[in-house]
Amino acid sequence: MDSAARRSIAEQMLAERVIDASRVVDRLNRCTSPEYWTSLVPGSSISLAPPTLPELPLPAGEAASVARHVEQHGYGALPVFLPDAALEPLNAIIDAVVAAGWPPVFAFVFDALWSTVRGAGVRAVLDRTLGTEARQVPHVWVHVVPAVAGARGWAPHKDGGLAARSPCRLSIWIALTDASIDNGCMYVVPRSHPAARVLDGNWDADAISVAQAVELLSGARALPTAAGSALVWDFDLVHWSGTRIGRGVARRSLSFEFIGADAAPAADEHPLIACGSTDALPSFEARLRFIADGILQYSKHDASVYRFRPLAERVLTRPV
Repeated sequence: MDSAARRSIAEQMLAERVIDASRVVDRLNRCTSPEYWTSLVPGSSISLAPPTLPELPLPAGEAASVARHVEQHGYGALPVFLPDAALEPLNAIIDAVVAAGWPPVFAFVFDALWSTVRGAGVRAVLDRTLGTEARQVPHVWVHVVPAVAGARGWAPHKDGGLAARSPCRLSIWIALTDASIDNGCMYVVPRSHPAARVLDGNWDADAISVAQAVELLSGARALPTAAGSALVWDFDLVHWSGTRIGRGVARRSLSFEFIGADAAPAADEHPLIACGSTDALPSFEARLRFIADGILQYSKHDASVYRFRPLAERVLTRPV
């Protein structure tokens, strides 16, 4: 059976698991109510004003060091900047959303998740890599690798495809729990490693040689990441989630995308979001659209959200 046939069977199986029409209506009524969401998480907020999350300052010169590493290798790492006092409410929000039967990405209806990239540390890195006028692209996601041996996150990919290349765009991946080799941390092929050339201009090839595969394996680098710290990479970096070999707790992270002021945004990168510490957060309606867009776009990477595609389509087409 060829790869196209396997994909067709997989897509058919997923399509048979989607939410039925009556349940979509009920879900739509609930998810479009801010009051519903705040009732799930006492003390949470959905507003335009970014709350101030506790933050640890970056060491002197750290932002410049991260920017240099991104320029040389395609990625960099921020030390812990979100303390437990910030991580606990973020994880509590995701716990409540998942317990109520929603995909984790719906946690992005709450202010706290958006505020994780509004602090001084992230802003300093953005200023050094993309410039002081960098803006946020409305692509967000909550990544979860379940506490089951063999579980994994997304397969190897580049963000935004080959059209969006460095140094115009940057992804920021924030660990909400420790990401270790045992529980599926991120892996990359540094752009500076000779193996990176194997996939340059050849990303859509159906096959590569055994020699090329061995070369790629030699270039892979694991990036264990402590809870509250972050990885950053440009869109031209090959990266993926490792496969879990241990149990413990689910591995969780948030991902965000940013674009430099001089770059022309692609059609799916509108609307751009001002992301300074005092800039207004996206409206509740905008957040729902971003979440729905993510479900439609990223269900190819995360099969667990495929069943919510009909709901996402209704969110995007309903009158507001």
